[in-house]
Amino acid sequence: MTADNLVPWNDLNVSPSELRLDQTLVCGQAFRWKATGENEWTCALWDVVVDLKQTAETVHYRILGHRPIEYTRIPEEFLPSALCDYFQLSENLGSLCDRWTSVDPDFAILRQTQLGVRALRQPVTESMFTFIASSNNNIKRITMLIDKLCRKYGYPINTAKGTFYTFPRVQDIAMDKDIEGTFTRLGFGYRAKYYARTVERLMKMHEDPEQFLLQLRANSSWEAVKEQLTQFSGVGPKVADCICLTSLDKIDAVPVDTHIWQIAKRRYVNRVLALQLSKPTEESSTNDLAIQVPDSKRDLVIAMARELATAKAPTAKTYETAQRLFVELFSPHAGWAQLLLFSGDLEGANGAGKAAKSSVKKETKVKTASKRKIVAKDSSTLSSNVSEVTKVNGRMVLRSGGGKRTKPSKAE
Repeated sequence: MTADNLVPWNDLNVSPSELRLDQTLVCGQAFRWKATGENEWTCALWDVVVDLKQTAETVHYRILGHRPIEYTRIPEEFLPSALCDYFQLSENLGSLCDRWTSVDPDFAILRQTQLGVRALRQPVTESMFTFIASSNNNIKRITMLIDKLCRKYGYPINTAKGTFYTFPRVQDIAMDKDIEGTFTRLGFGYRAKYYARTVERLMKMHEDPEQFLLQLRANSSWEAVKEQLTQFSGVGPKVADCICLTSLDKIDAVPVDTHIWQIAKRRYVNRVLALQLSKPTEESSTNDLAIQVPDSKRDLVIAMARELATAKAPTAKTYETAQRLFVELFSPHAGWAQLLLFSGDLEGANGAGKAAKSSVKKETKVKTASKRKIVAKDSSTLSSNVSEVTKVNGRMVLRSGGGKRTKPSKAE
């Protein structure tokens, strides 16, 4: 008997323009959601197995199973609000895209090609332990490693779709007398010692490690939280920024790796430097491709662009400059804007999520046909460093000018 015969679906009441599962769940934020059917994704969250389904109009949800009731963190009646919190549905993505488009006209295209991509608000422990595995790694291998971690330390929940494992608590991992040895055998390599040291530090310094990590959300200072996180083994500045953005409500956190540094160079350096050719009080409305920057930020962002233009290779300093450039251009929610840019370049790389995306496109073909026409019509408005809009697997994808498109394989 299938899950459809056992558990009815409920409506989360969110349109594809605000949330697309096939886009959001495979763009390097979360690594435990599994494609389990046509347009369906399943994961063990909050000690329950959550099943989601994308349709042309909305997202449906249901619970397929749970731990014994005394362990369940989220009662079933609270699942809708928990999912709204997880996907941060209180944030209007359309309004954010409007604001980003007013700064960078390219977002008029990105909001179509990357429809419904939004930042997640994940459990903090899961985010931290996942991104420790992300340095010098790729999405496929991170997913494999985190699955092994959950199988080793998590709780198995059997459902009609198979067995799913909860993400373990810090205390669950701490019960292991040889954490480093276990993680080494699981395939984490040199990162094994990071986990052992981080668990040890959390257990020694905090009576309730989970609560300590959770309370970091209440600290409004991104830099202060980042400083606390980088005290843990395996958490450098980039990993800390990933944790801040995906679980700690730091909406301006911009994780910068080589790929994002290249995006900053390719998309923004020349266009920001072009601001030098016009007077500070001049409007740029005559140039549909122009970056719009308030006069108060003009000199600052030009200086940043100059620094990036002369950098031949990424360094810690130029990474920071690229990060600051994104923040100056897109704050607040600079981290969300960066995610949309990253997802746009990730499209088509490594084949991630192709099967699921293909099935969603079949279902939404009629409804998205007009939008595709709009994208094709507006392709002429792309900036000079984006040379074309190309159809890949039936979807419109931005292609960069100046040579072959870089293929992002790293999630570090």
